[in-house]
Amino acid sequence: MTLRYKILAGILILAVTLLIAAEATKPEPVNWFPSYGKIDKIPFGTYIFYDQLSSIVDKDRLEEVNIPPFEFIDSTKMGTYFFLNSSVYNDEAEAQKLLEWVASGNTLFIAANTVSKTLLDTLNLSTAYYSTTKLIKKRPLVNLSNPQLKSRSPYLLDKDVSTTYFDEIDTLKTTVLGVFDLMKDEDSTQIKEPKINFIATPFKKGTIIINTFAEGFTNAFMLKEGNARYTAGALTYLPANGKIYLDHNYKNSKAVAESPLYIILNNKYLKWAWYTLLLTTVIWVLFEGKRKQRSIEIIKPLPNQTLDYTRTIAGMYLDKKDNRQIAIHQINHFMEYIRSTFILATDKKDQDFIEKLAAKSNISVLEIKNTIDFINTLKPKAVITEDELIQLNSYIENFKKYHQDGRIN
Repeated sequence: MTLRYKILAGILILAVTLLIAAEATKPEPVNWFPSYGKIDKIPFGTYIFYDQLSSIVDKDRLEEVNIPPFEFIDSTKMGTYFFLNSSVYNDEAEAQKLLEWVASGNTLFIAANTVSKTLLDTLNLSTAYYSTTKLIKKRPLVNLSNPQLKSRSPYLLDKDVSTTYFDEIDTLKTTVLGVFDLMKDEDSTQIKEPKINFIATPFKKGTIIINTFAEGFTNAFMLKEGNARYTAGALTYLPANGKIYLDHNYKNSKAVAESPLYIILNNKYLKWAWYTLLLTTVIWVLFEGKRKQRSIEIIKPLPNQTLDYTRTIAGMYLDKKDNRQIAIHQINHFMEYIRSTFILATDKKDQDFIEKLAAKSNISVLEIKNTIDFINTLKPKAVITEDELIQLNSYIENFKKYHQDGRIN
């Protein structure tokens, strides 16, 4: 390696090192992705909720489900099915199966901003998105309706989020469990215009509970002082007995990393160590390859001498003027061509043979009969003239040509 290359390599490595150091020491930005994943510690993950759930509900009652409800539900599963995500959209078939399961005496608890339309229509419910142009900040205030669970001051999520509420309910059957409003005039001490976001409604022998404020179960909400009481209060509506099936299929972020690089790329220090390794490898390949590269000798391939050999053998026969031997070779070669191409035995060249060959080759019976008759005439002869040899070759070449061209009678 020349001095010039060494200087350039040193400058490049120094620049990369400074860039990596600057990136590694830069504060990592907050990830506001609404993952709702069990292991996610980001603001809208649910690590705290699932970590504290066993202190609110008996751990033996909890069972995690990682497959779709359509596959999981059967007559042996009794209890409560708990869904938590920004959106829980069950298709029509799955929604009907969930409703049948609830109808047999089970409970469905859904905490999601968006719920399957099939479920809403069946329960005579309708949701709407609440927004106002008067407010710069759209930070929700929530509270529970039960006087024993209701807080004097509502619970605040100090983050602008989309808000969904029930604008239409079946008042004869539906019980309002909680309300919300957007914080107005920097006043977080009261809900001025309550809107329903938490309801329970009976369905035949079972119960369906829906909370459209899914953020109330996330890390960002529960870490704010006092907010965990809202989440705990919402969970009091779970049945006191029976299994609780925790859904992990309807999650924006799956609970288990599927790629080995997940750990590396989601850790700032491991990520930059990985990038450094890749860059160092590329630099080493470039400079080491230049140093060791050598010209490769071109080896000519062996010539194909089959054609020369054929010409030599043909010349030997022509020089001897042994027309009969040449004719016998041509006939034998032609018979082998018929056997391999048309899968026909050539020991008997009778009328049946001629008809079968005509059918398979798509050549007229008359042309094939003329060729076979001429061959049968030549074979017994002790001397064959050049004209006869040329005529034989003409018959054979015409047969092959007609067959390859697909001549139709």
